[in-house]
Amino acid sequence: MEQTTGVLVPAPERDPSENRIGPRPGSGTRTIVLLAGASTAMLVVAMATILAAGLSFWRASEPAAAEPLAKSYSGNLAADLRIAPVTSATEGGCTDGGTPGRFAGCFTLGDGGMVVTVVERVSTALQGGKWVVQLRFSSADTVALRALTTQSQQIALVLDGTVLTAPSAKKPITGGELQISGDFTKKDVDAMFAELTER
Repeated sequence: MEQTTGVLVPAPERDPSENRIGPRPGSGTRTIVLLAGASTAMLVVAMATILAAGLSFWRASEPAAAEPLAKSYSGNLAADLRIAPVTSATEGGCTDGGTPGRFAGCFTLGDGGMVVTVVERVSTALQGGKWVVQLRFSSADTVALRALTTQSQQIALVLDGTVLTAPSAKKPITGGELQISGDFTKKDVDAMFAELTER
């Protein structure tokens, strides 16, 4: 067997940093920056997703905006409100005199009554599923209303030559508050409220 002779040569010198175990110097800072950037990006995406989901749920569960149910006003009425005794009432339109009703009927009004120019409060409300207009009078008008409803079984509330309502007065109204009710829609009571209050 032929013997090979070799030459020993020193190995090339290596960079001492290559002999170290672990990451290279400076590589840790890059790793931390990369991890921090990735974490921040993931956090932003997660927050945006949660916010979008929350807004979606909030919009889905939020009730539709409703306009205020009740309106209220105190002070001078837009026009004089006459409250007069009713002597007779007929269905249909007025053919030979009389005062027409806002929604129906023709009314014959008696002499006397009272005229209201200022109210403590006029308001609209939803009561028992029905829309109403409520009037609260001053103390002086309360006395006149009591006298009127003591003498008359039916009274008419007349505004600008039209009977808004003609309720029966089964007993004297002593509390100074009237309620106009009927088969009114919200649009009807809002229209009455505007006629009573807006100049």
